[in-house]
This record gives sequence, structure tokens and C-alpha cells, in this order.
Amino acid sequence: MNVRPWRTVGSGAVSPAVKGVQYLLRAHGRTVAADGSFGPATRAAVTAFQAASGLTADGIVGPATWGRLVIPTSSGSSGDAVRAVQQFGLVSSPGLDPLVVDGAYGPLTRDRVTELQRQWGLSQDGAAGEESWSYLSTFSPGPHPWPLVKQGATQSTNWRVRAAQHLLRAKGASIAADGSFGPASGNAIRAFQQTLRATYISTTVGQLDWPALIVTVRPGDSGEAVRAAQTLLPGGLAVDGSFGPLTEAAVREFQTMFAPPSDGVVGPVTWHVLTMPLFE
Repeated sequence: MNVRPWRTVGSGAVSPAVKGVQYLLRAHGRTVAADGSFGPATRAAVTAFQAASGLTADGIVGPATWGRLVIPTSSGSSGDAVRAVQQFGLVSSPGLDPLVVDGAYGPLTRDRVTELQRQWGLSQDGAAGEESWSYLSTFSPGPHPWPLVKQGATQSTNWRVRAAQHLLRAKGASIAADGSFGPASGNAIRAFQQTLRATYISTTVGQLDWPALIVTVRPGDSGEAVRAAQTLLPGGLAVDGSFGPLTEAAVREFQTMFAPPSDGVVGPVTWHVLTMPLFE
């Protein structure tokens, strides 16, 4: 739940995630059209797959069913499990063509999966396993997931590292905001998680952590949460922890483009959009 934001899909849904389910069902030997529409035939195929797998046969693809349905693929793989990945397109920036859905996991498919992983802070191995599929499952109607900040990440591999460190410092952690999410940062997020809940404890900043870490900041504020926002805002702001006119202008400009209304306040919606890939 915290690091794998599986999106549940069921009857009536129409999305790339549904088409992914359909291709995966085909890879498991089920006869179903990969049309992206979760109709009666898809529900029947899901129900039969669940029954054969010892799962609750409710015809709904939730986390448990996804976990059994996903077939990990990587360079050299072929077939419908690869088509399941390719049909998402995985266009991470304007001007790129979608992948050809040919069922062959070649260099371009690997590159696009690696870019998906980079954009969301996942392990960048170029293979479409459960972690990557948990994010692919969110290519359907509903809120966007939060990205991950994993132990071992650096600012160069995940641009959210310093923001996460500044937010942890705002919550009392004694760590350096040095852009390297090493053992000290991993232990800091574990300690923070333990103040929130007894399960889903790890060294990764995930779905349940960001909403608790973020702090609404506005003009006139100062401190570590302001520094966190400044590291995420475009334009090369000085990370001085002071929410002055330049920071306010940068916030309003960002909000105008990506997170209206442009009120100059970094609240939950603006924080969320600041952490997200802009082209997903």
C-alpha cells in the first residue's frame, strides 16, 4: 500500500490499465479481447482466473489479484505479457511516439520502462515487475499516486530527495539535506512512519508518508518546509527557507500552468503536483 499504489479496476472501467489486465489474462491462457473495456467477458475471465488461483472470485482486480496476474518481463521477453506493458505507450515527454505493441521486449521498451521508473522514483532496472506494474495500474481514472523516495537515491537520480529530507527535518529529524538518501535518511523516515502507524514501515518515502510530511506554506513563512518547496519549484530559486516575493512568484507561475488556482500558497494539491512527473 505504501510503496505499491495498486489501482483496483472492475466492471465498467475503460482504461489502459484494463487493457493491461486483458493482455495479462491472455498470457495466462484466458480467452479475452484486449479492447480496454471491462465488460462481462473480462469479468468472467477475471473470476475464472481468481478461482483457479485460490483468490476471492469477485471479478474485481485489486492488489491481491494484480499480484497473481502480473508476469514480470524484461529484455528478451515476448508475448502478451510484454504487450500488456507496451500498450501503455509510456510516453514520458512530448514528441515521443508510443511504443509499438509487438510483444517483443527490446531496447526501446526497456528504455521507456526505465524512464517510467526514473520519473516515479522506482528501482531503475528496466524490467516490468510488480513495483512498476503497481504504477502502471494507476493509468486509469482516479487520483495520481505519490512518487517514491527510496534509500540509496540521490538528487541526480530522484529530484525529490532534498525535498524529502527538508520535510523530515521540519518534522524534527536530525539529518543533513545533502541530496543523498542514505541510511540516516532511511532511518529517519522509518522513525517518522512509526509515529503514524504500526504497519507499512520501511526506509522508503511512499504513499502514506507524503501527505503526513508536507506542510502548507505561504508568503511570510520560513523554515525547512519552505526549503523543501523551493527545491521542487522550477526556476533555480535560492533554497534559503524564506517565502519571499521571488518564491511567491515562482509558486504562482507553477500553479497557473499546473495546479490552479494561482493563490501563491503551497497546499496539499500544489505539493502533490510539484512531486509528480509533468508528462505522465
